Amino acid sequence: MQGAAIVIKGLGIILQYGLLILLLFFVYRLMSFMKRDSQPVVEDIYAVTEISNEEAVLTVLEAAEENLVGQRFAFSHHISIGRGNDNDIVLNDSFASHHHAEIALLNNLYVIEDMGSVNKTYVNNQPITGRQYLQSGDLITVGSAVFEFGR
Repeated sequence: MQGAAIVIKGLGIILQYGLLILLLFFVYRLMSFMKRDSQPVVEDIYAVTEISNEEAVLTVLEAAEENLVGQRFAFSHHISIGRGNDNDIVLNDSFASHHHAEIALLNNLYVIEDMGSVNKTYVNNQPITGRQYLQSGDLITVGSAVFEFGR
């Protein structure tokens, strides 16, 4: 009888340690999956669009159309923004004019110009008159859409 009690106690200890090792293995595998799955997501965010040094990019931060938010528009010499279908960036926004604003490369610097819109074009929450040079990080508001300029 005493021999059976020792065997049962030994089996209980082996099962407890076995369960502990199994639990630790499960946690290790879970952590390795989480680490592996989190790394490509960060890489994918920045690999969405390859932009060369000669290009500038407009990133849509806010827009009336949800499908525009997050889109990036790369350009090298000229880009037009407005409600008309002949623009490079077409906004379905009643606050945007048909030909609202244009950005062009001038003397190796990018310049934005309001094309006579009723609701004006804003750079960093300031209405522009005529042409204005852009710097990386400037926020451009056209109608209800907000873009971030980058170079």
